[in-house]
Amino acid sequence: MRLPGLMAKVKALDSKILNENDYQNLINANSVTEIAEYLKNNTHYNKSFENVEVSELHRRDIEILLRKSILQDFYHIYFYLPVKDQKLFQLITRRFEVENIKFVLRSLHTEHPEYLQKVKLFPVTHRTIDENKLISVKTFDDLINVLRNSPYKKVIDSAYTNYQNAKRIQYLLNAFDFWYFSLLKSSFEKSKEFKNNLSILFFEQMDLINVQWIYRARVLFRLSREEVLNLLIPFSFKLSRKDIENLVNADSVENFINIILLHFMGIILKILIKVFFLTLLNEYVIRSYLKLPKNL
Repeated sequence: MRLPGLMAKVKALDSKILNENDYQNLINANSVTEIAEYLKNNTHYNKSFENVEVSELHRRDIEILLRKSILQDFYHIYFYLPVKDQKLFQLITRRFEVENIKFVLRSLHTEHPEYLQKVKLFPVTHRTIDENKLISVKTFDDLINVLRNSPYKKVIDSAYTNYQNAKRIQYLLNAFDFWYFSLLKSSFEKSKEFKNNLSILFFEQMDLINVQWIYRARVLFRLSREEVLNLLIPFSFKLSRKDIENLVNADSVENFINIILLHFMGIILKILIKVFFLTLLNEYVIRSYLKLPKNL
């Protein structure tokens, strides 16, 4: 067994993962408050809700608390890794910073800069931008100035013109997703240890992001076929070009779901499709994780 200390930590964390009964109870909850109360009273996330009044929590507040817990778990693993692999895990946690920028973009797009508060940001350990400056922006020009000396300058520069012309926030959001997953894909390909197992989870996320976007854009927002295709992350893992074409051409929720049921997420969706479609996509990632080799 390689890295026995690391494997001991992974097994300890694995024992805390929510089980099928937990997920069923969460699905049956009738409100955000009920979900928070269940997590606080019945799961290992109870520490995340200490000294917190759950009745005052909104959805994003809960998500932030859970992601803080995830980041803490990450660093239980992080310090047992070789230095070269620590750099890869730093990149993985960069996702939190990308999501914070996307939160700012959405707030500016909806003309609600008052939403920008530090407590609304996901936790970031290895920062490349100043969070205080990030939440102080009032306009897109302000944000561009904040990102000017960061790795994200080229990302927003390349997409902002398209956003100005079309006024579709997805041009900006997808540009950041594409940048992140391109960088992550390149890094995983250089890692002998994680190329053939852990990397699969992140490559599958690329597919799931595209599936979610097609669903929102085509079925909910009724964008044109061309608009949807132009806004997809331009590489995939298991989704073939034909799969994407079929999904984009779906003209109703029923047809979209039927296509997905024939794809690699079909078993899970057949069981839970009546509950909440978009949430189910994350279940696929969890099940993929459980299939990973237990020895790194």
